[in-house]
Amino acid sequence: MRMFFGVVGVLAWVWALAVLWIFAESGGALTIIAAGIYALVAMVALGCERIIKTLEDIRDGRVEAPRTSIHRTGLMARSVRPQERAVVETRSAHTAAMS
Repeated sequence: MRMFFGVVGVLAWVWALAVLWIFAESGGALTIIAAGIYALVAMVALGCERIIKTLEDIRDGRVEAPRTSIHRTGLMARSVRPQERAVVETRSAHTAAMS
């Protein structure tokens, strides 16, 4: 799937440049719109390829999943590891006792 998005992205860039090159003499708004559509397709395809690559890296364990420390309604985010949660809860209890 990554290869598909990569190939589509590269071919879309080539088509965008080809449209501009072929119709450079006649110009016009339609030429720019056509090249812009190909460029947009290329950016979306290459963006999807990068997203899939990142998800594969996370799945394979080459990269850790992003962690967050945002508290929502008093609960810890699900991506915080249990041993880190214990440290945070201990600090929270210590801070509450100091108040």
